[in-house]
Amino acid sequence: MAPARELSRRALLAAGVGVVALSACDTAPSPDVSGLRLATGPEGATYRESGAALTELWNETLGRRAVEVVFTEASVDNVRMLLSDEVDLAYANVDVLLSHKEETPALLRIFDSVVHLVTLRESGVRTLQDLAGRPVAMGLPGSGTRFTGGRMLAAAGVEVEALDLGQKEAARALVAGEVDAVASLTAMPTPAIAWLLEQDPDIHFVDLGAEAEAIQRAHPGEYLPVTIASTVYPGVATTRTLAVPTLLAVRREFPDDVATTLTGATVRGAGRLARTRPEAYQINTRTAAATAPIPLHPGAARWFRDVKP
Repeated sequence: MAPARELSRRALLAAGVGVVALSACDTAPSPDVSGLRLATGPEGATYRESGAALTELWNETLGRRAVEVVFTEASVDNVRMLLSDEVDLAYANVDVLLSHKEETPALLRIFDSVVHLVTLRESGVRTLQDLAGRPVAMGLPGSGTRFTGGRMLAAAGVEVEALDLGQKEAARALVAGEVDAVASLTAMPTPAIAWLLEQDPDIHFVDLGAEAEAIQRAHPGEYLPVTIASTVYPGVATTRTLAVPTLLAVRREFPDDVATTLTGATVRGAGRLARTRPEAYQINTRTAAATAPIPLHPGAARWFRDVKP
């Protein structure tokens, strides 16, 4: 008997053969596919919670338990798993995907991930430079936080004592006084920081306006300056920072009809997703198609081309 993963891949590839072509219409038949795996993220991460909600929506659209969630270290780990055929779909950031863009096209841009650099007020940390030589939770080795955070530190010329902690672990370490700051690259609001606020410590976000400009100069076209509004995290002041688009990526050979179906289900289901995952409010036909410099998968491009406003 072939290994389970091989059976899954055959089922996936078979979905692209002999299935009625799909349009953007909601009544188009669903492709007969199963055994799909979606790479998400660790505990306390938006990737994990968003992925769970998205998988439920997709399975309803397909009429079967066709997609399962895989917990990972996040973006870097997800791209590695996608390229090695361990998963079929993955949450991944533009900066991590860029060096593989011909192999890993996107279904859509699902939200923007924002750098949060959070610390306790009593730490005395007011700038990134204040963290030089100090212990900072920089995400897991396979995370987008570690990848983008490392670039940000390099652009600013700052070295820290980087600790390998997932988002929920990092929040607990900050409360326990084991780290002086937590870096987190995630959509807003992120579950780990929501948990941190429930513990009622006196926290603030470090302003990264200058660092946003530096990393944009070092890596043009990959990042954008953003603001974390005080309304997102009540009691925490508005702060400048940077963001990177997060995409749903697949491999180039992912079947066109499945790509079309999942793309349409995601965009049309954005309102439903947003009721439990606020970052889904970012999804609409205009922003979801804006995946550059990562190309759209042909099946996804077809949906955006054919969709009626």
